[in-house]
Amino acid sequence: MHAKKRKNGSTLRTTAVTTIVFALTFGGSATAYGNEPSVGEDLVEATVATVAEHYEDLPAAPELIQGGESDKIVIGGENEGERSFTVVAPESDFVQDKFGNVTEVGDSAGSATFVDIMPSETRIITTVTTAGAAQDLDFKLQGIQDPYLVPMEDGSFKILDDEDRYVVDLGAPWAVDATGKYLETSYTLDNSVLTQKIDYTDAVFPVVSDPAWNYYLDHGLNGVVAHGKEKATPKRVMAELRRCFNCSFPVAGAPKAFPKVGQLIPLDASPFTCIVKINAAVKMNYVTSTTFAFIAAPGHFDGAGSTISFTFYNDKSGYLHLAVGAHILKDNGAVANEVNKRVASQTWLNFLGNLIRRNSL
Repeated sequence: MHAKKRKNGSTLRTTAVTTIVFALTFGGSATAYGNEPSVGEDLVEATVATVAEHYEDLPAAPELIQGGESDKIVIGGENEGERSFTVVAPESDFVQDKFGNVTEVGDSAGSATFVDIMPSETRIITTVTTAGAAQDLDFKLQGIQDPYLVPMEDGSFKILDDEDRYVVDLGAPWAVDATGKYLETSYTLDNSVLTQKIDYTDAVFPVVSDPAWNYYLDHGLNGVVAHGKEKATPKRVMAELRRCFNCSFPVAGAPKAFPKVGQLIPLDASPFTCIVKINAAVKMNYVTSTTFAFIAAPGHFDGAGSTISFTFYNDKSGYLHLAVGAHILKDNGAVANEVNKRVASQTWLNFLGNLIRRNSL
């Protein structure tokens, strides 16, 4: 997924993201961002610099926005399979003109709202500048019917709609103060309002936080009747894969025994044996109670170091989902990339189908 940031009326159009930001400090004589700049200028410069430092291998250019109903953020919908929805972020107490000049709005500076866009990613950064402005942060989701959160093992969340259809991933919540200390924080989602609750106790301001959205390839079988295993739990699925990995995993070269972490797996992505082998060799990267992940070995057609993860979870109706997240390092060109994406999507749907048809599950 690739997209350029653009304005369309009062709506900011973006694609989806994952993020983390470390300490942001401004004000005083010890900043690294200039000699006694204004609070507004320092706020923007420090935010940009902090994000850029953390993502040295990726472009990072947080844009100060007004937020609220006047500057909504549209996430997704530009790529096949993505759901589009709108986020109404907290209003900013700062505005920035086309020349980059930053001014405060109102009697006192309270918080600033930024959007940061990288390829395939979008994050909304909120900087609370003073203790007097400390509050929980609300993000209103529009365009999704009765969304709800499904917690994941790594602290992230899936957002699904009232029909248990996947909408988007939400990164694990975080908030960090000016000293780099991470604060206790959590999410709730009620009546289409995502609230980030932050414990500001003993925090040194400013405090930066960042709800972040990222799209996964997600296969669900709600409403599909196969052999009564559509509601299997991740625990049962992982046990079945340990019983016989290649009984369900749909790529040639997969071993019968569940691979150990670090084990080389000589997968062959060729659709038929008569075709020249397509090297898809991987190593098992890590395993949890709900997830396993591969990292591409040298010679892999996606590029060595590319990663792919497979996570199983149940929606609120109990149906099993398979979420697949991939980070591809090699660009094979637009046509080849699209073909690979379509083939991969069908392959992982087959993987889920193989599992729920196993009598041993």
